Amino acid sequence: MAKNKSSALAKATSSGNKDSRMPGSRAIDHTYCIIMAGGKGERFWPLSTDLIPKPFLNIVGGKSMIQLTVERAGRIVPLNRIFIVLGKDHLNIAKKQLGVLPEENFIVEPDGRDTAPCIGYSAIFMLKKDKDAVMIVLPADQYVPDVDSFADVISEGIRCAKAGDYFVTIGIKPSRPETGYGYIHAYEKFDIVRDSTCFKVNRYVEKPDLKKAMEYLEEGNYYWNGGIFVWRADAVMRGIKRYMPDLYSGLMQISDAYKVNQKEEAELIFKTLPRKSIDYGLMEKAENVLMIPSRFAWDDVGTWSSLTRVFEPDEKGNYTKGDVTQIDTKDCVLFSDNIRVGTIGVSNLIIVASENGVLVCDINRVQEVREIVKQLNS
Repeated sequence: MAKNKSSALAKATSSGNKDSRMPGSRAIDHTYCIIMAGGKGERFWPLSTDLIPKPFLNIVGGKSMIQLTVERAGRIVPLNRIFIVLGKDHLNIAKKQLGVLPEENFIVEPDGRDTAPCIGYSAIFMLKKDKDAVMIVLPADQYVPDVDSFADVISEGIRCAKAGDYFVTIGIKPSRPETGYGYIHAYEKFDIVRDSTCFKVNRYVEKPDLKKAMEYLEEGNYYWNGGIFVWRADAVMRGIKRYMPDLYSGLMQISDAYKVNQKEEAELIFKTLPRKSIDYGLMEKAENVLMIPSRFAWDDVGTWSSLTRVFEPDEKGNYTKGDVTQIDTKDCVLFSDNIRVGTIGVSNLIIVASENGVLVCDINRVQEVREIVKQLNS
């Protein structure tokens, strides 16, 4: 894990095609948005399934998570520069939910190999379109209600990424001593562009225990790793080449195969790529990593219990959605998907009812929901 990244940051040096602006967008030349939609969302069973995973669920409002993500991205770039990276099993539902996007903007991964192969694969596609491409990389299933502040921060990240071979990430200011997230340690401001609040990243920190998380919160220079990135496509490929040479070699073979229309060969090569996250493979090792603190509310909506953070509970501490009747019920998440639910005299429970199954879970053990999925699939 990199300890001191100042020297490489100081040495990094700076090196369009124009689209019509869509309503409300802040289109920036050579900038494209990549939305990663490969997650399974097993902790949202029984609503989440293999064919309809978490990004395509209507959990936090009247639209699915991925529809809301595309709307946010559309405030920064035109819709024809938003690309969805996903598995083939989810292509049909993605096209159905995201009919506003051109059909060619759906990049199908031959296999799920984690975020580093996903991002490298996407960078190949972007560089084919535009040698000066700048990539905004977003997870498909995060909750960000303040779209204007989000667009401002990402636009700042774009300006920083264009200034040189920098890997820009958005750090989420912690609101609680969270043990379920990795952290970014950043403390020294880096004046790369005017009116920027960019910081040098000292190191990435793995998920801490509660004592350490409380220390991070008190110190104030630690941020949650939200998995949001901005970088030039050529820069991230150079980073992959340096820190993940095996992955780079495979990606170049894939690129060569596509050049001679050997799609099947490219897909076979992709399935051999090493499974590795971009955090572990690149961001924790690179010395030219910058961070911009978020100025927007954020939640990864990782479990059913996270809905109590996203929405204001009722006077008894309950979050309810759907056809739910409650009596003497408190501090519960009650979610009905076209199935009537009634509760009496219970507390601190997750209760989810759908056509796929019924979940009843202690609210403090919600992380274990994925174990049910494993047993059902065994």
